[in-house]
Amino acid sequence: MTRPTPCFDLTVEDVDLIETALCQSRDILSDRCLSYERYAHIEGGQSCEKALRTGETLTRIQELLGRLNSQKPGGSPAAGLS
Repeated sequence: MTRPTPCFDLTVEDVDLIETALCQSRDILSDRCLSYERYAHIEGGQSCEKALRTGETLTRIQELLGRLNSQKPGGSPAAGLS
């Protein structure tokens, strides 16, 4: 099994692009999660499971955005886009 590379060669612009993409994904998934939650009250089952999985993904994205932001000097330009 290969080991992950502990050091990345990313520029600040690369990190900004990743952060912007994560913010956009978070916004899209947030809307989906609300929709799944509404349907879960009506249908239950599959919509409820989708809402849970989407919520877990949203949590992971938010945690990653927090870690990215804490590693950037002077805050985050992409955070203003959300």
